[in-house]
Amino acid sequence: MNRSERGFALILVVWSLVLLASLATGFSLAVRHQTRLAADLSAVARAEAAATAALHTAMLAVAATGGEARWRADGREHEIPWPDAKITVRVQSESGRIDINTAPPELLSGLFTRLFPTSDSAALTDALLDWRDHDDHPRDNGAEDRAYKEAGYAYGPSNTPFYSVNELSQVMGFDGEKLEALQPHLTVHSRRPRINAASADLVVLSSIPGIDAATAEAFIEHREEALAGDGEIDYSLLRSGRRFLDRRRDNRLFALDIEVRLDDGLTRREHAVLRLDRRRGYTLLARETRPLDRTQAGNIR
Repeated sequence: MNRSERGFALILVVWSLVLLASLATGFSLAVRHQTRLAADLSAVARAEAAATAALHTAMLAVAATGGEARWRADGREHEIPWPDAKITVRVQSESGRIDINTAPPELLSGLFTRLFPTSDSAALTDALLDWRDHDDHPRDNGAEDRAYKEAGYAYGPSNTPFYSVNELSQVMGFDGEKLEALQPHLTVHSRRPRINAASADLVVLSSIPGIDAATAEAFIEHREEALAGDGEIDYSLLRSGRRFLDRRRDNRLFALDIEVRLDDGLTRREHAVLRLDRRRGYTLLARETRPLDRTQAGNIR
């Protein structure tokens, strides 16, 4: 073999080594990626299984006939034992939230003003009402098909009742940030124009025309004392907003807010709505995964 042939052979060997090294590196990266993906999928599956277990545990506790085993719709945090995870469940009355399919405009406008003081609450209210009504005639500050097209939307109002609170993000003027702020206070399941004063939260109560934050806080303090002692609730503080209130305490519609936090940092949040019948059976009306807030999202790998 002459010198040129030996040089060519050396170059061939070097390039073969480079190719093998590249293949080995690529294989190593692929294995690491697949391993990481498998670990992530395993964590997601474990979180989902824990959330399902928590949901069924909560269903049984809400439907219990009495005693300490029964969970009340008081917003109290219940912790469920689970290996390698912390699970918490809050139970609240779904009828204490504002139903976006049946609520009057004044109640919706009050909520939007309460949560978004710098936004045009009249425009938000009319856009919501135009979405859920059955006609194509825009309200004074609302939006029907023409307004959506002019704004560049590829769709217009459904002109049907909302099937989920999440659908609100499609309405003109609403975005993901507004939806996140509104979700704890809205529902599509109560089917009542009024809200249950025995379970409504501070934001909802102080959104009612004629009721300010101080009055709502005073009423909630009294209400908690009355419920803790199985006493009667005095609604006289809310007299100015009585036409927007339902005072019945026979609540059969429950909201379950579940949070699963695995030891490795992954967090899953779920919201479910449960309806009890008179025989203490139950129907699951909705179950959905809720987005994490900004601080929680940073914990996910």
